[in-house]
Amino acid sequence: MRSAGSTVNDIADRKFDGHVERTRFRPLASGQIGTQQAFAFLALQLALAASLLFFLTPYTRLVAICVLPLVFIYPLCKRFTYWPQAVLGAAFNWGMLMAWAEVAGHIPVGALLMWAGAIAWQIGYDTVYAYVDAKDDTRLGLKSTAILFGQHGRTCIGLFYALTVGAWSLGGWLLGMSLPYAVGMLVIAAHLAWQTGRVDLARPEVNFRLFLANVLTGALLACTAVIGTW
Repeated sequence: MRSAGSTVNDIADRKFDGHVERTRFRPLASGQIGTQQAFAFLALQLALAASLLFFLTPYTRLVAICVLPLVFIYPLCKRFTYWPQAVLGAAFNWGMLMAWAEVAGHIPVGALLMWAGAIAWQIGYDTVYAYVDAKDDTRLGLKSTAILFGQHGRTCIGLFYALTVGAWSLGGWLLGMSLPYAVGMLVIAAHLAWQTGRVDLARPEVNFRLFLANVLTGALLACTAVIGTW
């Protein structure tokens, strides 16, 4: 479904991507493939994703199907809202809700907070990413949190990272995580604070590296969740 979302995004943005330095070599924008081929590929991806529904409970299937509108709406968001990153975050982290639905048979409040924290995290790091394209997006009349925050970007990114740590900490507490989880949260907070301090709105290459640094944030969260069950 993540790949399908990327395909939908590339189809929707095929006329814009050719005018953006970072995306001008994407298959559709560069003419390597046609729109019909892209739609055929999307159909295959959705079919493969749908096949997994047979292995899930009815409740989890319902939760899974509910993400579809977000997947198809996200690529259009940058045309009418400055918050496409929030929609992306909701869709991208939907698997957290599915996991709880499948394992626990319901979605507890703590899990919703973990998901909300993941959305705040995605708004933060995807805003860092959006600054890479800010000039091109402004020229094309597109919207993003980077354009909305402007020169206040570092402060706003730091705020969303703080919301991330807060939501994950409270969510973990409600889910009964142990003391090592709190230690892991401190490590994540320090890492995100380091990222915030390094953000340089005038240097896209630095921001792109900080965006990639969130692979480590995800790994830290996974390890923190594991040790929190001890």
